[in-house]
Amino acid sequence: MIGKISWLSVCFIALITQAGAQVGIEVGGGLQGTHYQLQNGQDKPLPGGSLGLDYTFRLGDQWGLLTGIIGGIYRTQATLPNGLAFTYNQVDDEGSAFQYNLKAIGYKETQRFFAASIPLLLQYHTAGEGTQWWLDAGGKILFPFNSSIQVTAKQLSLQGYYPDFNLEVSNLPQHGFGTLNAWKTSATTELKPAAALSAATGFSFKVSSGSRLYVGLYADYGLTNLKEKNGTSPLVTYNPGGISGIQASSVLNMANAGQVTLLSFGLQVRLGFGVTHARPAREHKTRQISPRPVDSSMSSDDSDLVERPVVFGLFGETAIPEFQKPHLDQVADLMQQHPAVRISLVGHTCGTGSEMEDVSLGGTRVKAVARYLEDKGIDPRRMDVSFVHENDLAQPADAAANYQSRRVEITMK
Repeated sequence: MIGKISWLSVCFIALITQAGAQVGIEVGGGLQGTHYQLQNGQDKPLPGGSLGLDYTFRLGDQWGLLTGIIGGIYRTQATLPNGLAFTYNQVDDEGSAFQYNLKAIGYKETQRFFAASIPLLLQYHTAGEGTQWWLDAGGKILFPFNSSIQVTAKQLSLQGYYPDFNLEVSNLPQHGFGTLNAWKTSATTELKPAAALSAATGFSFKVSSGSRLYVGLYADYGLTNLKEKNGTSPLVTYNPGGISGIQASSVLNMANAGQVTLLSFGLQVRLGFGVTHARPAREHKTRQISPRPVDSSMSSDDSDLVERPVVFGLFGETAIPEFQKPHLDQVADLMQQHPAVRISLVGHTCGTGSEMEDVSLGGTRVKAVARYLEDKGIDPRRMDVSFVHENDLAQPADAAANYQSRRVEITMK
């Protein structure tokens, strides 16, 4: 299992070095354990925690694909009611068959295992540079290891009934029959990889120009069985050498324990660094550009073309519309022909009369235009980027005027 985790870690590190992604450090905590149907008993998840390294590959301004590697500790408590009796058919050291009867008072198991998991989640977040609401939804694969079970009971009564002789033995500790008080022991069970549904939601806050803090709630619900195999072992093994040597087998290894699935929920905190928007393909690196004459002057027609605003069609839209990209391609070509030209980019937002855009959308729009020109080969030092911190005045009688307000102004300098 350690080898598998090391291999997954190497693959993850190689992947994030190749992809333009937002890398994050994730910490989670809450009730993390398992759930199963235990006949005549109860189970409940206990507090646990997780620590992980993840990355989000941006699919668009508001969508992303999140994956990574997360290590966690999962704990579950199982209890049985006082006086519950169990009966098993056994054979003693003399070869005689008997019924092994046991009763427990205060029986409790604390089951624990560590696991590495790989999530694959689709992420959505609202627009804007400030506070955003985000939602992750998808699934994860869990790789459990290092499982252990601690078993205690206030009192354990072990008896044997020999039907061939109609004989009941209850106080013969040297042969494995008697009463134990304050009993403690340990047990193990085999676990296998399993799949689970996973979701998280909350709010994120801008920490700096290249990082965001994500705070929210998470929940995981198992889909497949964690148990390696269905057990038929007795709750407590018979030891003909004496009651001091008996061992627990765990309720997980009994026939009355059903499918064991993951169940966890709690608080999640993630600090993300790096790329926060999708990177468009850098076509200018592969296409051949023919030499152009360099000229410090620009015709009035070319100047008018450069200073034509970039209009965003839909209310709240931040992605550059397809019909505006040919215009920006022309702007980039002209700026490459005239290297002395610098431009100013200013983002605007609109009000429709009944609804106002978030002014931070102006910043998002102007950054999108600047990134597009940069990807076409324009030095970012040739562009001054800013946005207006209030909406353009709404024109109730002129919808076209409001449409033109959702724009990025370009001015030659």
